[in-house]
Amino acid sequence: MKLSSKSQYGLKACYILALNYEKRSFSASALEKEIGVSGKYLERILRMLSGARIVAAERGVSGGYRLARNPAKITVGDIVRVLEDDLDIVDCINASCDKCASGSVWKRLYEGINGVLDSITLGSLVEDFEGGGVCKCAHMKKEKED
Repeated sequence: MKLSSKSQYGLKACYILALNYEKRSFSASALEKEIGVSGKYLERILRMLSGARIVAAERGVSGGYRLARNPAKITVGDIVRVLEDDLDIVDCINASCDKCASGSVWKRLYEGINGVLDSITLGSLVEDFEGGGVCKCAHMKKEKED
């Protein structure tokens, strides 16, 4: 299973917004430069996060994007599920199928992935990695932007 670049860039954007939660909003162009992704692609990601009330857009001269709530209240799982269509790893993950021998494996994997993602908040990322910057690895630039 591989998560799309939407989750990677979305988490990076949210991390930057968490670092600056009480300080200021970020314009899309400032986030674009910080992350190293096209503005059009980032705008689409931010719209998805805005629709889920994870980020908020402010208009005006000092406007831009900011987190919609405290970073300690936003989990990585909240972000990833918005951008990855709920992380359904197989088609039948939400079905109550007891005739599939592998169904319990997929269900445990799904619960484990979501458990880990829900155990990490943006606030804890800021505490653990503040000053560490945002990854601008070459592998991220090579990925296709949907």
